[in-house]
Amino acid sequence: MKKAVKVIKKIVDVFCWILVAVIALTMIIAVGARMKGDSPSLFGYSVYRVSSASMEPQLMVGDVILGKAVTDPGTIEVGDIVTYEGKDDLAGMLITHEVIIPPTEEEGRLMLQTKGIANDDPDAPIEADTVVSVMVCEVSFLIPFYNFFFSPWGLLAIVGLIVVVFIDELILFVKTLMGYSEEQESINDIIDRLQAEKLAEEAESEKKTDNGNASDN
Repeated sequence: MKKAVKVIKKIVDVFCWILVAVIALTMIIAVGARMKGDSPSLFGYSVYRVSSASMEPQLMVGDVILGKAVTDPGTIEVGDIVTYEGKDDLAGMLITHEVIIPPTEEEGRLMLQTKGIANDDPDAPIEADTVVSVMVCEVSFLIPFYNFFFSPWGLLAIVGLIVVVFIDELILFVKTLMGYSEEQESINDIIDRLQAEKLAEEAESEKKTDNGNASDN
């Protein structure tokens, strides 16, 4: 039984460390992207939050979409919803609109044209290599997480969760730093020790009783 408990504890520890690693990796990617003004990206996929009404009613303000990085602009087709880098007045911004004219070579450059569904006029033609991703799907279930994670309290809550999950390990780590090198006694070890002490006391009591009876005889 004791061995099984230790095995289960090790499995739980491994799972928790994997969870922390995933959270830490996500935090690093997200924070790094935010510092550069980009969106979180992993393995060629990026998450974007719609911030304008130009694509309504298909995409509403606050919707979160998943985009796949474009490796060959020539594969972009009419009807694709693409995210591209804005220029001039929109420099530094990412724009998500629908393609209305596919990539076409003009004066040695591959150009395409987009339009916001809710807009009356199409966008000015853009170079195809400014397209960073093509929308794969909406990910509505990420909206609460996205909004929370990028709120002022999001990072604090995640750090707090990590502290709660690994409070024992953190205490042990602090003790080690302070010079306490003794091993932490587990609950099972404490129970075994108390049971052993109780048995020893009972044996000692019985021994004294037997010696007393022998003296009387």
